[in-house]
Amino acid sequence: MAKAGKEVLVTLEALLSGEVSESQVGALSFEQALKLLEEVVTSVESGSLPLDRAIGSYEHGTALIKHLRQLLSGAEEKLRVLNQA
Repeated sequence: MAKAGKEVLVTLEALLSGEVSESQVGALSFEQALKLLEEVVTSVESGSLPLDRAIGSYEHGTALIKHLRQLLSGAEEKLRVLNQA
């Protein structure tokens, strides 16, 4: 999970060009990852990407979804613990 106060800047172009590491994706906040995922979806849905770039975008989108699910899972666990206290 991303550390509070430490913001990682990842652009759509950097993500799609392969300049972003898995650890950089893992350091994104929920809000950053969700915004980036929305940008990926918009770019794929536009139909303007060549097939290989669209496939790459899909792969990066799935990595963002995995990260978002991990963040949500962690938040759900925290809420379960708080509700038991």
